[in-house]
Amino acid sequence: MYKKTLLMTMIVALFLILAPKGTYAASAQSLVDKSSLDKGIITVNYENGKGTKAIVRITKGNVRYDYNLVGGAQYPLQLGDGSYNILIAESVSNNKYKVIAQENIDVKLENENEVFVQSIPLIDWNDETKAVIEAKKLIVGTESDKDKVTAIYSYITEKYKYDNDKAESVEAGYIPDLNKVFDDSKGICYDYAATFAAMARSEGIPTRLVMGYEVHAPNTYHAWNQVFLKDSGEWVTIDTTYDAARVQGGEETPMIKDASNYTITKFY
Repeated sequence: MYKKTLLMTMIVALFLILAPKGTYAASAQSLVDKSSLDKGIITVNYENGKGTKAIVRITKGNVRYDYNLVGGAQYPLQLGDGSYNILIAESVSNNKYKVIAQENIDVKLENENEVFVQSIPLIDWNDETKAVIEAKKLIVGTESDKDKVTAIYSYITEKYKYDNDKAESVEAGYIPDLNKVFDDSKGICYDYAATFAAMARSEGIPTRLVMGYEVHAPNTYHAWNQVFLKDSGEWVTIDTTYDAARVQGGEETPMIKDASNYTITKFY
């Protein structure tokens, strides 16, 4: 739950200044590292000028995702097999961007869920991330993926508090610092969902960070998760933000939600 102006990346229109074909400032092949393509991941090795904003735009068909560029960061190709266009652009003024490079990439994955266990800028984790270390403690003695997910879900819904002040003041382009969120044990829905995703992904459980709307708050932009349970072979919907309030208020609530109550606009 947070102000719709955030929308994670850039919903605002970006005007791209296109160079004639073959005259981009850099070769996309040299900027886009495809060594982890089998995991549904690319790495962009472009260092934008100091104080200059740059983006990575990933397009498949009519679906487009824009990310603030972080040199050396991994970006997901989460829309399944097919042809993707990768575009790197640098800001020249306001919402105008100069295209630095672009490349078409064909993706064919042996395991389409592999992309959902990776670290990406929106879910930035490694083995030393505090929430990941906590997850390893929580799953001791568990056997199934559902047991592991339940342990992580219970931890977040029992420990984390919603930060109303942050929800009112958060700025566009915000990305959670998972260690800070862990230390504070509070945040907005994006913090809850990114933390849950990092913890589950670190245990090899495919987990999506999802953005959109929940039926009981149709005008409030929201973040939640989808988790793939290999035991049943299905994706299930989990919402730690709303459930934390319920759990801490003494209300019984099922961990797995009715997916039809949620409208998805983006998933990562």
